[in-house]
Amino acid sequence: MNKIIKVCDRLFTKLEMNNTGGSHKYRAACLIIEDALNKGNIVPGVTTVIEKTGGNFGFGLIAACYRHGIPVELVVGLGFSPAKRDLLESVGAQLVGKDLLLLGASPKDVVNIYLENQDQLGKSYYYTDQFSNRIAIDAYRYQTAPELASQLIEEGVGHKLLFVGCAGTGASFTGVTSGLKDHGFDVSTVLVDPFGCDSKKGIFSDHRLEGMAVGVSPPFLDGSLVDRQSQVEHTEMLAAQAWFYRLTGLDIGYTSAACISVAQRLVSLPEYADTTCITIAYDAGVWYQN
Repeated sequence: MNKIIKVCDRLFTKLEMNNTGGSHKYRAACLIIEDALNKGNIVPGVTTVIEKTGGNFGFGLIAACYRHGIPVELVVGLGFSPAKRDLLESVGAQLVGKDLLLLGASPKDVVNIYLENQDQLGKSYYYTDQFSNRIAIDAYRYQTAPELASQLIEEGVGHKLLFVGCAGTGASFTGVTSGLKDHGFDVSTVLVDPFGCDSKKGIFSDHRLEGMAVGVSPPFLDGSLVDRQSQVEHTEMLAAQAWFYRLTGLDIGYTSAACISVAQRLVSLPEYADTTCITIAYDAGVWYQN
């Protein structure tokens, strides 16, 4: 169970960056792999897992698959962190399709090409497909949220919560929110986007906050669970990242810091005077360059 820390008055952060694999995505990766094994969709020694990922889900897959002897091939868009790409390879993944990406193919196109040609490649692939695999929601609803609920109860907080989160696939936002409601909390939410983006409306612009507003509408985001939306400038995110480090000694990633930036603004408002604010430290800041 990853601990929560009290950042300041009525603001708590759950340190999912401490998961195996270095991010909250390890939970979804594990549950997806276990489900595929149980259903016979993955056969150790025969199957190779393939996925398109910006990094965190890939690290989770490597850790989840290694114990079963399952090789992992990843398609990582060229715009993602070079540090993540290098480390993914060094810890055991094979990054494939770079030549196709350089020719203009999208990561999804590359995965489809590999799936269509797996016989010629001598492979038997299982595509974990994190943007379509709804099992990911269960990882956050039935693992992350119950942990967080019990930790908040132990901290003695009230039943009113404000969850400030973001969405890539939307699985964690939907799962955590739903799970906290399952445990009797009165949860309001804020969906955070980079400046110029609106994930709910499918509006995206160029930004450097990997892991949120990834260019497609979050398939698992339950819009009825979004009470408020907020946008963050890159400079605001960096300021929040530095503030969080000074208070806690922890270097959180860009999406985590973006949520902290919004939480800082909201927790002091009179309308949230009797509310506890929650964020997730999705990953660490080691991957990112200012």
